[in-house]
Amino acid sequence: MKVLVINASPKKDKSNTMNITRAFLSGFSSDCEVETVTLYKSEVKPCTGCYYCWKSGTGICALKDDVKEIHEKILGADLVVFSFPLYFFGMPSQLKAFIDRSLPLMAPYMSESEDPHSASFHDFRDKSLTKKKLVVISSCGYVETEPMYGALLHQIDLILGGRKYTPILCAQGEIFVADHPIRQREGYLSDIKDAGREYCENLCLSEETLNKISRPILTAKGFGLLAGKHFLPYRQA
Repeated sequence: MKVLVINASPKKDKSNTMNITRAFLSGFSSDCEVETVTLYKSEVKPCTGCYYCWKSGTGICALKDDVKEIHEKILGADLVVFSFPLYFFGMPSQLKAFIDRSLPLMAPYMSESEDPHSASFHDFRDKSLTKKKLVVISSCGYVETEPMYGALLHQIDLILGGRKYTPILCAQGEIFVADHPIRQREGYLSDIKDAGREYCENLCLSEETLNKISRPILTAKGFGLLAGKHFLPYRQA
């Protein structure tokens, strides 16, 4: 299996979320080929809304940067993993720019469906994209993931036409840069590795596994103490 990781954290290789992503992929079999693209090391110009990709009929963006090459990597992968933190209730700006620039992957077709629950209004230009497996791994600095991820997940649902991906959401991201607690952190990453092994075998995760890895790592009080120490320099500034 060919795996493409899109690291969309501004912290690049020092990303808290990549700790989770690396643990997840460590559960995959050794014959899996993994490539990582770091968006904040790539040139991703903002979309200008010119619609050249549609008007020209080519599906090719008029802007010249690294986006076309990344799209080609996505087309060549069996599994795409998006790894990024939740910032201000949404995705980081470089990832939003990349998502906007992915319009060329969509066909300029407006759905005529009368189904009020139909979410997707555009088909993929390349039908092979409908068969891609997608995992979204994200961490945030809140006590719990609810209700912080509602808007973000809804946006992804709209783009893909439903929950056609596996979300792995982790609260309490500061636990990955704090000195303690080691035992709880290592226990969580062990569970994530087991989840990766399950996903590699089944290309999906059971509800039981999703519930297990979605639980808060620390109690609200415990995380409050940890976060208070982590953000103390910012409060004093």
